Amino acid sequence: MTDNHDQSQGGNDSPQGAQPIGLGIQVTSLMNAVLRGAATELEPYDITPLEFTALRMCLAKGETTMTELATILPVDTSRTSRTVTGLVDKGLLRRRRRRDDRRVVMLRLSEQGIELTSTLQELLRAFDARLTENVTEDELRVFESVISRIAANYAAMQETE
Repeated sequence: MTDNHDQSQGGNDSPQGAQPIGLGIQVTSLMNAVLRGAATELEPYDITPLEFTALRMCLAKGETTMTELATILPVDTSRTSRTVTGLVDKGLLRRRRRRDDRRVVMLRLSEQGIELTSTLQELLRAFDARLTENVTEDELRVFESVISRIAANYAAMQETE
């Protein structure tokens, strides 16, 4: 029996008969490449990938709550709060309390935050294009589909536990 999967078709690089590299290792390797590369791209702007994610969400939503942001960022609420405080201190984010419920903290980008986030989005789009330079549109669609299915499987597993 021959192995029909080579590197160009998305097969693994392991020798004939060797166990394929686990999903966790593959995802971790990809995540490290993307995050380290993004961090390098953002570094001249004194912005971390976590801060950029917060800025991007605020740009997309217009205004969001601290609670919403905390559910999206992959860190605990105290780290989210420190991240927001840093962005406020840099003049990129504005924080206000709702009049009808002072417990709710609303977040909105400042003008400087809007400009910087837009610039950084373009910078990271160009970085993504370099990362996927030798990957076809069809391969990217399949990749995105597989990622979505794996995430959905995980979500379903969490619901049954």
